[in-house]
Amino acid sequence: MTDLLNVDTVTAGYGQAKVLRGISLRVAQGEAIGLLGPNGHGKTTLLRCLSRLHRPESGTITFAGRDTANNSPRDLVRRGLIHVPQGSRLFPQLSVEEALRLSAASSGHSRSWRESLERVYSVFPRLKERRGQLTGTLSGGERQMASLGMGLMAQPTLLILDEPTLGLSPKVKHELSECIARVRAEVSSIILVDGDMELVLDLTDRYYVVLHGDIVQSGASDADRSREAMMSLFLGGAADEQP
Repeated sequence: MTDLLNVDTVTAGYGQAKVLRGISLRVAQGEAIGLLGPNGHGKTTLLRCLSRLHRPESGTITFAGRDTANNSPRDLVRRGLIHVPQGSRLFPQLSVEEALRLSAASSGHSRSWRESLERVYSVFPRLKERRGQLTGTLSGGERQMASLGMGLMAQPTLLILDEPTLGLSPKVKHELSECIARVRAEVSSIILVDGDMELVLDLTDRYYVVLHGDIVQSGASDADRSREAMMSLFLGGAADEQP
């Protein structure tokens, strides 16, 4: 398969703090990738570099065959790289439908907003029920659905999701995971970061483990799901021995 995204030895940090230490990965056309690893080891920084919200110090990132070094975040949005960041970042005084239409307009797809809106409502029936409600009054799960819906309205070629189930109850998390599975059917390629390891592996084709700012392990997401294997994925090495 042709690579849609290629990350080659990217380094990045904040001041004197080095976060990414030569990270490399790829995402093929039509592929869903999961990023696993402990908090604070560089996953979110990597996603921010991909969408140019943070500028890498070295290395190259190629999206759809073109180097992104001279692209702004807005350029990448218009090229189809859509980043839904951690935490629902909505406009609380807009209705659900107004927020969705704004996303289409800001990504350059205002002419096809009606078609995109029906697509979003088919994936998230709850949003159709809440279309006239202010986003600031939605529940936590509904806000995440609205954020994902705004991502779909931008007609992504690559959709990046950072911790979409963070802080949700198990019941709401399960409902949202079903929504993400439907999103997967609508979007060419996805990068998913989430603290729920089993959810990530269930919804992706391959995974990468990020530890201390580098990729330490990768493989097929349908690999062994034993406790030892799962711990090994999360820690990027051998599982801790337990009595």
